Amino acid sequence: MFKTKRNIVLLLLVLISPAGICQQNFRMHTTGSDKLTNLYLDKTGSEREYIDGRDYFQYYYRSKTTPLLRPGEERSASLTIHGRSYKGLDLQYDTYTDEVVFTDDSLIYNDRVRQVSLNKYQVIRFDLCFRHDTLHFRYFSTESDTNFNLPEGFYEVAYEMKTKLLVRHVSSVHISPDKIADYVYKPVNYIRVSDSYAEVRSRKQFLSLFGNRSDEISRFIRQKHVRINKADKKQIAEVLKYYEVLTAGAV
Repeated sequence: MFKTKRNIVLLLLVLISPAGICQQNFRMHTTGSDKLTNLYLDKTGSEREYIDGRDYFQYYYRSKTTPLLRPGEERSASLTIHGRSYKGLDLQYDTYTDEVVFTDDSLIYNDRVRQVSLNKYQVIRFDLCFRHDTLHFRYFSTESDTNFNLPEGFYEVAYEMKTKLLVRHVSSVHISPDKIADYVYKPVNYIRVSDSYAEVRSRKQFLSLFGNRSDEISRFIRQKHVRINKADKKQIAEVLKYYEVLTAGAV
């Protein structure tokens, strides 16, 4: 239901923009990614085979905010797609539409730099390397993991050992009376301690996920002055590491 509502809002945003009709026709006539992929391969050769996707339209151009993840920060990026890895790419992540966006200033078509929304079903992983942080993303679905109990899509893998921490970088939209959209970004943390993932919502709910070790975890986060409802991924990962130490060797 959430995904359906998001798609409806996005469609409205496209249709109320001057370029909306052109964007819709382009997608219909290309019937997938063949036209755009062939365009890039003709210009760049087979070494750019990672350009597999469709034309990306900046639907938020009238907004005061952007759904792109950390748009003003310099970064380098790498990508694994079709089983091959590529480095030194210009990638962005759209937190509203869950799209990986590739940009190459050297590729100009119809008098503008083209951006490509990469085929998410072919992307194995991508990494965004900022100055003080590197984000590792993978696409999760029940097709690849039958025990996956969250909405399918790209998640940052912030910690992965015996336990796991995933971060969903997501934005919601607010449309004003004059039909201007603003995007509110709020990452969501999910941890897997046993068989399934659970959202980190409150201290009480967080502690309950650790079963008979909850008292020890409670003391640990109190000593570390961790406020769970405001904790960042590094603090949560530190708690998970401590839990793994406590349960090391347990059957």
